[in-house]
Amino acid sequence: MTPPGPPQARMLAVAGVFAGLLALIVLRAVDLTVLRGPELARLAALQHRARIELTPHRGPIVDRHGEALALSVDVPSVYVRPREFGRQDARLAALAAALHLPLRAVRGKAAGTQGFVWLKRQVPPHEAEAVARLGLKGVYTVREGRRFYPHNGLAAHVLGFVGLDSQGLEGLERRLDPVIRGQPHDIEADRDGRRQVIFTAGVPAPPAQGSRVELTIDAGIQDVTERELAAGVAAAKAAGGAALVLDPSTGEVLALANVPTFDPNQPGRRHDRGWRDRVRNRAITDPYEPGSTFKAILAAAAIEERVVKPTDMFFCENGRYQVGRWRIHDAHRHGWLSFAQVIQYSSNIGATKVAERLGAERYYRYLRAFGFGARTGIELPGETPGILRPVERWARIDLATHSFGQGVSVTPLQMAAAFAAIANGGLLVRPYLVRRVLTLEGDVVLANEPAVVRRVVSARTAATVTELLRRAVEEKGGTGEKARLDDFPVAGKTGTAQKVNLHTGTYSSKRIGSFVGFVPADRPRVVILVLIDEPGVSSYGGVVAAPVFRAIAGTVLKRLGVESPALPLRMASAPAGPAPRKTPALARTARTAAAPAEPSTPSFLGLSRREALTRAYAAGWDVQVSGVGYVSEQSPPPGAPLVPERRLALRLVPDPGTASP
Repeated sequence: MTPPGPPQARMLAVAGVFAGLLALIVLRAVDLTVLRGPELARLAALQHRARIELTPHRGPIVDRHGEALALSVDVPSVYVRPREFGRQDARLAALAAALHLPLRAVRGKAAGTQGFVWLKRQVPPHEAEAVARLGLKGVYTVREGRRFYPHNGLAAHVLGFVGLDSQGLEGLERRLDPVIRGQPHDIEADRDGRRQVIFTAGVPAPPAQGSRVELTIDAGIQDVTERELAAGVAAAKAAGGAALVLDPSTGEVLALANVPTFDPNQPGRRHDRGWRDRVRNRAITDPYEPGSTFKAILAAAAIEERVVKPTDMFFCENGRYQVGRWRIHDAHRHGWLSFAQVIQYSSNIGATKVAERLGAERYYRYLRAFGFGARTGIELPGETPGILRPVERWARIDLATHSFGQGVSVTPLQMAAAFAAIANGGLLVRPYLVRRVLTLEGDVVLANEPAVVRRVVSARTAATVTELLRRAVEEKGGTGEKARLDDFPVAGKTGTAQKVNLHTGTYSSKRIGSFVGFVPADRPRVVILVLIDEPGVSSYGGVVAAPVFRAIAGTVLKRLGVESPALPLRMASAPAGPAPRKTPALARTARTAAAPAEPSTPSFLGLSRREALTRAYAAGWDVQVSGVGYVSEQSPPPGAPLVPERRLALRLVPDPGTASP
């Protein structure tokens, strides 16, 4: 047996063990405080501190008069903490019923292991109240911002819509998302042992809301445009349609409508049937062949280049015209027509012969100048430039087909902007929707002003084309007769075009009918385009689209406060009925008495506008005309002595038989 060692040795061994343990503790302390200290401090902060992003309310969108079109409001959202919810399976059915959710979906969310799960976001107040009455443990509500559109579907394709997290997804909500959404900011708070957030420094103030957007849209004009377009599409049994109302002087878009449409409060989901058709803004995204509305552009180019005058005569080949191996047709057989009549009766053959005088290069240059083949720059996502092939790629037939609006594709907005250039005296102006963007403090972030892109034609040419377009509406036999207004002159053009089959690349049996015009023709306030897609009744634009133009124009002019032209002088009126027949004796007496009379003012009563103007201009009169139809009143009256200053005022009515004596 070995005797035990001396006490000093045992003490040294024990001291060595303790020294080793102490060294390990020191090393561990150095590791935790020096080597891994910053990382451990960061992890501790994550457990005890919370960083929360506060998202501001989106700024409001208002129309030109301040009417709210889009707002943000606080609404409740419901979430569950599965660990706290525990075993309350018997109450799941009541919870699902309160939220109008499938029981299976609620059960799956409540049975998870996450610390936080949304049950349903942005619920109606009555659903949140129903959940609160259940008193379920682990089920909570929190208020968050939701986008609200007080007029439901009004201007839906202009406004667009947002997602659940307040991000813009379509329309102006998407295009202007950075300024409307505002700047979110982060705050820090403490967490307790149950990871509940505690604001030890007090509840922070919410961030300022996003910027306010003021539009050029007029809510009243937008409303009537949408209603009349929907009625026109329904009456034509069509697949859809689009309509635009522009101020030709400034380029401001007063209304933009599409059918079918949607409610941005409930836009639906992408996989829903027909969702894309409802949400698509066809006024800027869908190019179409404009048909005979393009003849107005041809007329402007040809008159500006002085290759044609309104009185020039063209033989329209009795409805059939051979161009190489292609044959051009007219809807009706015509012989000789003046160029004014070519526009009035919408002769494709006459337009083709005018285009041949103009030439492909010059015509192409004017098409580009009018803005075709390029985006307008409207503040909406998804605008397409249309299809205008370079002139170097045109075949012989392309010059002919482009003259009456086939073989070229444009968007409705491009077409309306081109007509605005004719209406305002020859200037292409940029169409725009946003007038101003203002911060909460009133600082201007963005401001739009009318912008002239270029001069396209002279004011004289624009005035001549306007007169040609008035004939298409006001003269008997014009294709746009159904767009005529009783109190205001209208200038416009109808269009009917075949649709291309996207699969075969050839023309299908489907059609597009359209009408584009401006009113009042003598002092234009608005340009209005109406497009009816795939009408199930007549396919002619003069039948399906012109009446919609008339309905919109009449209400818009009232909304804008435009008064019917009033003649300042006392007018002589046409008799309501036939003049009494004179006996031979009275006739002889009248001739005897009238023999020595001096030259006097002739009578224009009962004449059409064209006849009256022809006679008046030939006699050297300076003429002021109001109304449409036939001369009902004139000043000076018939028989008045002639004066050196020959000024004549004529008032027209649609039916001469209804004139007041």
